[in-house]
Amino acid sequence: MYSKKEAIDITVDLMRFHSVSEDKRARKDVVNYVKNFFEKESVYIKEFEYKGVYSIIITLKREKNPSLFLNGHLDVVHAKKRDLIPRIKGNRLYGRGSGDMKGSIAIMMMVMRDLSRLKKKPSVGLMLTTDEEMGGENGVGYLVEKKGYKSDFLIVPDGGTDLGEIILNQKGVLHIKVKAHGRLAHGARPFLGDNAIEKLIGYYKEIQKVVPPLKKPDWKSSVNLGKIEGGKSVNSVPDYAEMMLDIRFINMSDRNRIFKAIKKIAEGNVEIIAEAKPFIQSEKNPLIKKYIAVAKKETGKDIKLTRVEGASDARFFSAKGIPKIVTKINCKHIHSDNEWLDLSQTDKFYKILMRFVEEM
Repeated sequence: MYSKKEAIDITVDLMRFHSVSEDKRARKDVVNYVKNFFEKESVYIKEFEYKGVYSIIITLKREKNPSLFLNGHLDVVHAKKRDLIPRIKGNRLYGRGSGDMKGSIAIMMMVMRDLSRLKKKPSVGLMLTTDEEMGGENGVGYLVEKKGYKSDFLIVPDGGTDLGEIILNQKGVLHIKVKAHGRLAHGARPFLGDNAIEKLIGYYKEIQKVVPPLKKPDWKSSVNLGKIEGGKSVNSVPDYAEMMLDIRFINMSDRNRIFKAIKKIAEGNVEIIAEAKPFIQSEKNPLIKKYIAVAKKETGKDIKLTRVEGASDARFFSAKGIPKIVTKINCKHIHSDNEWLDLSQTDKFYKILMRFVEEM
C-alpha cells in the first residue's frame, strides 16, 4: 500500500546516488539498490550491462513482453554541491533527480512490489536504465532493439508539466556531424590556405535557409549548432573543422528533406551520430483512452493532451509502434538549480498506476 513516508524515503535513497554519466560506479550502485529492493519479492529480475550502461528489468511473470512496461531512467545531470543534498520544504522535495525522475521511479517500484504480492499477478514489467541523459541508445535502445523487449503499452513519467497533462507527440531526433576540409597555411598568409572553419560557417548559413531558426514555440522542425571544433593554433589556417547539429523533426518526410539538403550543402561530408523517430499517436487508442479516464478520476480535473519538442526514451518503443503515455509528477527546474518534486502528487500517481493496471 502507498505510504508517503516510504515514497519519500525511497526517493531520497535514490537521490543519494549521484548517478551522472561520468560516474559509472554510482550508476551501477543505484541499479543494485533497485535490485536489493526487490530481492525478497516474488518477481523476476534481469540485469544488463552494455557499453558501460547498467539496466535492470523486473517482471511479475517470467516473460519478455509483458502487457505493460513502466519505464524510467536512474541517471541524472550534473548539479551544484548544494543541489546534491535532498531536502524537504513543505510539500516539495528539493535536489537533483527529485523530479527527473527518481520520485516517479520510487512510485513505480512501490507499485511493482505491491502488484507482486497479489494472488493473481498481472502482466507488468519495470524497465530502468542509466543513460537517458546521454541519449538512451545503450539503455532502452539496446533492450528494445537488440534484446527484443517490448510490450502492448508503455508508461513513461518523464514529460509534460504534471499528471494533468499527457504528451501524445514528440519530435524525432537526428544528431549529425558535418565536416569541412581546407588547406593548411600560416595565419600571416591566409591567402595561401583554405579556411575549413569559414567553410563550415558557410555550410551552416545555407542549412539555416533549409531549416529557418525558430524565434518562438512552433510545431516545425528545428536545427541547433551545439558544438564546433577546428584549427590547431591561432596563427594557422585550419585545414579541418567539424560541427555537431541537433535536428528535431516533426515527421519522417521532413527529416528526409532536411538530411538530403544538408548532404548536398556539405558535399557529402555528413555523418549520422544518433537518430530516433518521432512518435505520433492518437488519443483514440483504447488503452490511451482508458488511462486518460483513470487519470481524470484520480486528479479530479480534465486531462490536457499536448505535444513537446523534447524527446524521451519512449521513442525507442515508438519505433516498434507501441502506444504509450508520457506524463509526469509535478516538478520544476529540472536540469537546473533548485530542482523540486511535488510530494502531494505522488499518491495520485500511485493510485493512477494501480487503477490502470486493474482496469487494463
